[in-house]
Amino acid sequence: MTQSLPAWAVELISVAAIVLGAIVILKLLERLLRRWASVSPEETADLLRARRRETAVGVLSSLVRYFVLLLTAFALLGLFVQNLLTAAAGATLLIAIVGFGAQRFLQDVIAGVFILLENQYGVGDFVTLEPSQLAGVVDEVGLRTTVLRNLNGDRYVVPNGQITGVRRTTRRFRRYTIDLLTHDPDEVDQTLERIVAIAPVGAARFLRAPFVDERQEVGDDLWLVRLKAEVPPTMEWLVETYLAGALRSSLGDSLVVEPLVYTLDDAAIRRYERTVLLRLVSS
Repeated sequence: MTQSLPAWAVELISVAAIVLGAIVILKLLERLLRRWASVSPEETADLLRARRRETAVGVLSSLVRYFVLLLTAFALLGLFVQNLLTAAAGATLLIAIVGFGAQRFLQDVIAGVFILLENQYGVGDFVTLEPSQLAGVVDEVGLRTTVLRNLNGDRYVVPNGQITGVRRTTRRFRRYTIDLLTHDPDEVDQTLERIVAIAPVGAARFLRAPFVDERQEVGDDLWLVRLKAEVPPTMEWLVETYLAGALRSSLGDSLVVEPLVYTLDDAAIRRYERTVLLRLVSS
């Protein structure tokens, strides 16, 4: 004659089965979503679509996670609340937990919804978050948190409710212009060749070697040589300090003034020029 298991053992097995089933379902759904987003982009349009898919996957993953956890919580609650006393104790505990954490949780979720609806940023964008000043590539956008990865690999998990502002680098890199006013443009070419020979070029350094973009004579024995350089965000010091300093020290007396280093966005300049023209016409 078989002996039945005690009630506490049956409940323990049921709890373990529910939790294990929730974990398996969650892992399977997340793997399916990741596989959907893992298509390798071949063109610019494919890259944009891939970024949108990765953003959608992050949101869907968080939705699936919360949905499965909620169903698991209800299943466990239904398993334990089999009498009035246990039901009252479970309900009291649940209300206390929800009341303690719901305010911050809802604040983060509402902020995440607005981030997604307003398309403030997506997976693959390089952003700087306010007021924390954390900067990096957006690794994941969820309903409650945003995950950044900076260029040295550190990951930052930021609750959406703590984000008060976002600075997004539109090109995902910084393009610099360096203007040199010199008496000897050939010396500029030779100096730039020497600097390029030892310049760190790669994904997290100069995106490509600095080069001469324009050369024009602006006066008697006076030349304007315009250089271009491109670096990732947070690596601006490579141009502003390293490249400008190397040019200054190498060219010496052939420079008429200090190197002029600046970065401008063409779209912003065009919009600014339109507003200036409108004001001039109206005045």
